[in-house]
Amino acid sequence: MTPSTFSGEPGLSNIRAALAKRKHVVTANKGPLVKAYRELVNMARENGVKLLYEAAVAAHLPVFCLLESCFKADELLSLRGILNATTNYIIGEMEKDKDLQHALERAIEAGWAETNHSDDIDGIDAARKTVILANALFNADARLEDVQVEGIRHIEGLLKEAKKNNKKVKLICRIAKTNNKLEMTVQPGQVSLNDPLATVDQGNMGIAFRFRTCQEIFVSAQFLGPKQTAYAVLNDLMKIKPETGC
Repeated sequence: MTPSTFSGEPGLSNIRAALAKRKHVVTANKGPLVKAYRELVNMARENGVKLLYEAAVAAHLPVFCLLESCFKADELLSLRGILNATTNYIIGEMEKDKDLQHALERAIEAGWAETNHSDDIDGIDAARKTVILANALFNADARLEDVQVEGIRHIEGLLKEAKKNNKKVKLICRIAKTNNKLEMTVQPGQVSLNDPLATVDQGNMGIAFRFRTCQEIFVSAQFLGPKQTAYAVLNDLMKIKPETGC
């Protein structure tokens, strides 16, 4: 496991080398997938090996495996997701009338936020996950710069408005097909209390998928820590085990 960076390195070079040697790859690293998703998928296919990355977007929340196993016959039209557990926790604290700084300090104390939290606060982490989802689920060739991104640094006014409207505020990742074009955004917004995303509280994550036939399917998971991410990695490894005999 290597850090997730804008360049994708050193993970990107490691994955390229493994695939070139006809080795299966399981990763939770977002950086390489954001930087070179199509290249890596093609390399895996050409070399007859698997590239699995279930843990890269939402820890143990079933995303890629769910669509691959249950919805291959349907067409995915759009999705809305809460994909950054840290910002979801911080927003929840701010709804208790804490300002951003106090909410952030609370998140750090509780183990939700890292000392270097700018990628979370500014929506960059969520945008990276949005790019991976767009490329993997919508067969796009999206880049990070294609996502309209707004973080949570200035949501005090939105929180007050939502409280008056009896709604909740969430940092929402959106991907939608419009006139054969893929629109991708990450921005805070209000959701009504009967919206399934409103049920995703604290540091949890969830995604609402909209299909042409099956309409909306919603999945969410309580995120408690890195063990759940490790579980998703292990689960991917077990998909390979029967083929490798390891």
